[in-house]
Amino acid sequence: MASPSPAQIKAATQQAINLRLSGQFSQSFQLLQKVIAAAPRFADGYYHLALAANELHLPRTAVKALKTADRLKPKSPDILKALCTAQMACYQHEDALKTLKKLRVIFPKKRSIKLEETLIRMQLGEFDAAQKLIADLIDSNPLYGENYRSYVQPRRIKEGDPIIDKMLDIYQREDLKDDSRCHIAYALGKAYGDLRQDEKVFKYLNEANRLQRAAAVPNMDGAALEVDRLIAAQKDVVLPPIAESDARPTPIFVCGMPRSGTTLVERILGRHSEVANAEELAIGSKLARAALGGTTKEPGNLQDVKPSTLETVARRLRAALGETADGDAKYVTDKSIMTFLTLPALAMAMPDARFVVVRRDPRDVALSIYRNHFAEGTHKYAFKLEDIAKQVVLFQKCVEAFRDQMGDRMIEVQYEDLVEDPDTQIPRLIEGVKLPWQEACLHPEEGEGAVRTLSLGQVRVPVYKSAKGGWRRFADEMQPFIETYEALSNVPLRD
Repeated sequence: MASPSPAQIKAATQQAINLRLSGQFSQSFQLLQKVIAAAPRFADGYYHLALAANELHLPRTAVKALKTADRLKPKSPDILKALCTAQMACYQHEDALKTLKKLRVIFPKKRSIKLEETLIRMQLGEFDAAQKLIADLIDSNPLYGENYRSYVQPRRIKEGDPIIDKMLDIYQREDLKDDSRCHIAYALGKAYGDLRQDEKVFKYLNEANRLQRAAAVPNMDGAALEVDRLIAAQKDVVLPPIAESDARPTPIFVCGMPRSGTTLVERILGRHSEVANAEELAIGSKLARAALGGTTKEPGNLQDVKPSTLETVARRLRAALGETADGDAKYVTDKSIMTFLTLPALAMAMPDARFVVVRRDPRDVALSIYRNHFAEGTHKYAFKLEDIAKQVVLFQKCVEAFRDQMGDRMIEVQYEDLVEDPDTQIPRLIEGVKLPWQEACLHPEEGEGAVRTLSLGQVRVPVYKSAKGGWRRFADEMQPFIETYEALSNVPLRD
């Protein structure tokens, strides 16, 4: 059989690109495998294969393909940028720094490369090096607001720090873009909180959240309808008994509201010699919802989902966990926030899976959410206290609906109890996920590797309880949340 012509290879590659852009990631990946089999020296084939692999949450496959593409087509900025992203996705942060070094040779003055290096060093816990990079970025581009937020996020601002006056000067400029003003407002809120000048904190937090919400208004009524439909589709199904599996890795799902302590719990589990962390993989719930019929229509009943469909969910999720986590671990954690929506479906697909639900005082959760910047398009409820209350109630509604059904395959962890008495609560957690006890779990701050969440600074210190009850400093400002939460949940919030 004749080999395909260059025109045929080009046409097949474009078809694969179109498939990926239309959301048909598996089909795109499979077609590109055929393309590179027919044209093994076609660099663009490996590049687009890697992009499809990233969409399938297969970062190690993407890294391998991109390294081949880089060898065949050196000094391609697109290939190197994609390689850096894939390396970070599977915790190859040191390799990502080497890739950035290649990009700096091509673009010696490009600020985005230095910003990416700053992010990597922060995730690695190299805060001093990151601070120097951020300071240089601020000096070279004082109107770029994200740099200021990155500067204040991992450190405690002290009285007399010149960054305060610098931020105030920039913040008052009429030519400052809204995006930068938003980032600086978050940074000022954080800084004044560190300085205990609480009367100034919400002035800036309210403005930051107003600006973010203007670009992304949530549909909370639609979210409530989706929760009701997902509960109805799953809650009456009898789950199979907990069973070990020969397939690896076994997932340990950690879920809860953002800023509730899920990263701390994941890092505790990650100190166990049999466990690796994948952080927020964001694929398990997506696969489960797709198995139930997707998100654009009312989901079908879990009882009616074909075993072959559930097997596909399990296979794809294990592949993603194995490619994302660092090492060849027996267990891998996934702390994707929205897992609580599909707890029974995931338990049905993976009877060996363990589940941890983290709870925290809703007022502290709400305050921490409101104080933090979330990536565009995510957590749209986060920019208004009343919407945060609605989301907390939806989370609690799911957990309460599925609690009896999940049985002892799920353990609930109360953040306040965990930080108040870690010597008791951490062994309880380890026992709850059916792992043998190891003393290292008592010291999550000693865990190595990158942290890619907003808690990248907090989890590198010993378990502390100073954040407990922090909402009291802003009791008046928190009233919109408190009133909405109590009205929706019929649960009074008491000290």
